[in-house]
Amino acid sequence: MDISNSVKDSHCIGSINIFSGRPNPTWDIDDSAVRRLRELWTSMDPYHERLLKPPPLGYGGCLMRCNDEEWFAYSGAVTLKINEKRESRSDKDRRFEKLLLNSAPTGLFPSSIIENEI
Repeated sequence: MDISNSVKDSHCIGSINIFSGRPNPTWDIDDSAVRRLRELWTSMDPYHERLLKPPPLGYGGCLMRCNDEEWFAYSGAVTLKINEKRESRSDKDRRFEKLLLNSAPTGLFPSSIIENEI
């Protein structure tokens, strides 16, 4: 199933899952980063393994939301959800995840999260 063909240009928001009990940091993702993330998604192979569930505390992945589209990156896999359809692709080197996290403004969350978790 390839649902990525329905992806369209839109304003996108990034978020990192690091808190329990309070809102997670969010940021606007600039257009060039969104383009690079979408190009990277297109180049990734399908992910056929079992998706890992993030831990209840600490770093739990990151996501990019663009209208009805949501990409969730965690531990070597990226899942695109559009409405009720989902498709996962392999992010073996975690390039998508790193690029998305690096699109956040400096100081929004501790940089040690990226260094220690990814």
